[in-house]
Amino acid sequence: MLRVNDMPRYKMLAELYDELRNIRVLDRIYDYATEADPISERAYEIRQRRRKQILDEIARLKATRTQRVMRAAVGSAVGVISVAGYAMLLYLLK
Repeated sequence: MLRVNDMPRYKMLAELYDELRNIRVLDRIYDYATEADPISERAYEIRQRRRKQILDEIARLKATRTQRVMRAAVGSAVGVISVAGYAMLLYLLK
């Protein structure tokens, strides 16, 4: 389920995937080039560095979501155990 707090993260992921797709297109054009060009070589190197940065950022954003889900699961489990313990205490005191 998509929450309002996740919207900036999803927007950022969409932008990163879009930039990754653009890099892939430019790399394909570079692969089909017939002549070696120093400017194209340098642009290719820069794109590869940027691709690495994008992939790292995507991994970080996905890990952030996983950590939030784990924290929520632990918080829910603690809440359920607390409620069950309180209910048992009330039952035993009757």
